[in-house]
Amino acid sequence: MFDQSIYITNSLEDLRSGNGTRQAEALLKLVDDEVYEAVPDILPLLNSPETAIRSSAAYALGYLGIDQVKTVGSALMDRLNDPEEIVRSDVIEALGALQYIEAITQIKDKLINDPSALVRASAAEALGELGEPEAIETLEKSLLKLDEDEAVRAYAANSIGLLGSDLILPKLKIYLQYFEKSIKIKAEVLGAIYYLGTKEALQQLIELLDDADENLAIAILNILTDLKDRTNLDQLLQDAPEMESKLTNISQKIPILIAHKQQILTA
Repeated sequence: MFDQSIYITNSLEDLRSGNGTRQAEALLKLVDDEVYEAVPDILPLLNSPETAIRSSAAYALGYLGIDQVKTVGSALMDRLNDPEEIVRSDVIEALGALQYIEAITQIKDKLINDPSALVRASAAEALGELGEPEAIETLEKSLLKLDEDEAVRAYAANSIGLLGSDLILPKLKIYLQYFEKSIKIKAEVLGAIYYLGTKEALQQLIELLDDADENLAIAILNILTDLKDRTNLDQLLQDAPEMESKLTNISQKIPILIAHKQQILTA
């Protein structure tokens, strides 16, 4: 019979081993098995000399630190200025996942000032997860910054949708005209507008699939997946009766999307 306690003990010993390979494998296993009691042994790895271990530790804490948010959040904050962008990105994502509100000022600063687009994208996403409408102004600046990375602006649009109310809809509808040459950002803005209560925006969103290449199609299907999770499939089909046929057409054109289409259309 499998002894879970022995397995956990071995994994914790791997964390303390100083061996990067064993530590990395243990972190993934502990997350997969939801071993929340491993948090005290994971925290020191945020200061590992190995970039991959610091990154993996931040990732693990974003999942396992939910019962120790104050302690874990404070430790993660100490790594917000890590010299490696992948670590900063994973730290910010973990802070967002834990909804560590105390980090909002620093994450807003990262969205505007971090030199890495990867980190700025993580910051834009995390601000939406933190649930504080005060971040909208900063997200708008990012969305409207012409020389900003497209992915960063797309995440900013999505987070505005999560944090906003119908009061911001007039602005978002005006913003649409700015993105005729940046269709991926336009798609995210349409998703936000729909989520905030404008039903016809969903039809506009799925119509973008007609001329979409693979990258844009994947982005739109990801938006639809998020909207399904936030509302429900029946509501989406009611608001955009052509959604099923549009998804079928694009998945026939780009077969790699078939599984994703089925995921969206399965209640």
